[in-house]
Amino acid sequence: MIPIRSEQLRYALLSHLIHLLDTGELQTLLEAGLSPDILDTLRAASARDLASIAGMPQLDVRIHFDPATLEAAYRRHCAIAEMRQLMEYHVMHGAQPPLLVHLFKMTLAEIQQQRALLCPDPPPRGRPALPDPSVREAVHNAWSSIRCMCPPQRQFVELHRAFPDHSIATLWHVVHEFDADAEGIEHLDSSNPASTP
Repeated sequence: MIPIRSEQLRYALLSHLIHLLDTGELQTLLEAGLSPDILDTLRAASARDLASIAGMPQLDVRIHFDPATLEAAYRRHCAIAEMRQLMEYHVMHGAQPPLLVHLFKMTLAEIQQQRALLCPDPPPRGRPALPDPSVREAVHNAWSSIRCMCPPQRQFVELHRAFPDHSIATLWHVVHEFDADAEGIEHLDSSNPASTP
């Protein structure tokens, strides 16, 4: 249990007790050990009363954190932040809408919004030109290794870092240039309007 000595936090917690009362959480408060009499007193207290009570040393306020849930929440926060960084990297380095839809489940409106925020210049239209054969061969060699080591959302980030002179759209076309379906991902989820470039 962690003691709370800040008068501001103690006041906020007392106010929260009143809020729970007002929203019908009486049983929760009774199960926490608060008597009906003290709850009635709190409900009738003014803001000045609460501030005075919060500053009294006799008031013992402690909070409890479940370490496992705190750690889980932090891991979830980190995963969300990492996924957002990867999405922004794709947008800033020229990934086409179908790839963004496939990797990050974005809608067309979300893609347009992110492009407006992150890319002041309009994206080039049409299929990008492929680089020289020697560069394409190097890309294919790097891609074979990257695909084995990285999750899908990170693969083109690592490939682009290895070949920063080319957009992610260009690199995607390079690694898929020998696919049986030459258009590949451009047909993914074709029934979904969000997948239209």
